[in-house]
Amino acid sequence: MKNFTERLIALGLIGSLAVTGLAACNDPRVRAEGAVQTDITKASEEDRETEKEESSEESRETEMKEQSLVGGWAASEDMKITDDLKKIFDKAMEGLDGVDYEPLAYLSSQVVAGKNHCFLCKATTVTPGAVPGYALVYIYEKLDGGCEILNIQKIMLPSTKDAYPPEEELPGGWNPAEDTSVTSDIEAVLKKASETLTGAEFEPVAYLGSQVVAGTNHAIFCRQTPSIPSPDVGYSIVYIYEDLNGKCEITKIDDLTISLDR
Repeated sequence: MKNFTERLIALGLIGSLAVTGLAACNDPRVRAEGAVQTDITKASEEDRETEKEESSEESRETEMKEQSLVGGWAASEDMKITDDLKKIFDKAMEGLDGVDYEPLAYLSSQVVAGKNHCFLCKATTVTPGAVPGYALVYIYEKLDGGCEILNIQKIMLPSTKDAYPPEEELPGGWNPAEDTSVTSDIEAVLKKASETLTGAEFEPVAYLGSQVVAGTNHAIFCRQTPSIPSPDVGYSIVYIYEDLNGKCEITKIDDLTISLDR
């Protein structure tokens, strides 16, 4: 009898625990606590994913900045040919025959294992009566001080048939400038022609040549700076038509890319 009673008591305790467990499961407070815990876990996982994405984006931005600083071409703040730059240029030109290159302006540099330089040059073939032309000359300055030519990119002025205005009969083609320096008259022509131009400012670097039509066409090598704050400084050849009354207008702008890939 005693054993039977003990078994009944044990069964009663088990049943009581089961009922209590079921009641707890049905208790809205318990369910809410479980839901909150689940939401917290999900939120934590989402936060970790967001942090990973932000970290990855920051890494990409940092990598792009580093590549820009190390491998990109930087426009020269001062385009003057200094004595040091002239030494670099002359050293690279040693042994080059057939064409004389005269550096007119120092355009850009690129930091590599050493340094790359880009010069705007006047090029004259060493033959009697040769007509001068222009070129971008790229030079590599090694860490040990040695210098060599990497590339020479010719600059071609338009042909006679591309003159402006097109309906005019053309007395002649383009004449490279004997003096490439920018005079006050050339500055005035560029200023007058660009009065209504928006989006960029043009600083004359060298006067490349002219073409006689019913008036005069001018080719001016310019440094181009965006009007809005921007690090993107470039170079262009600006073509200007000056009519017989002194009116000036830009007829064409050829942007030049400083790159060894060209």
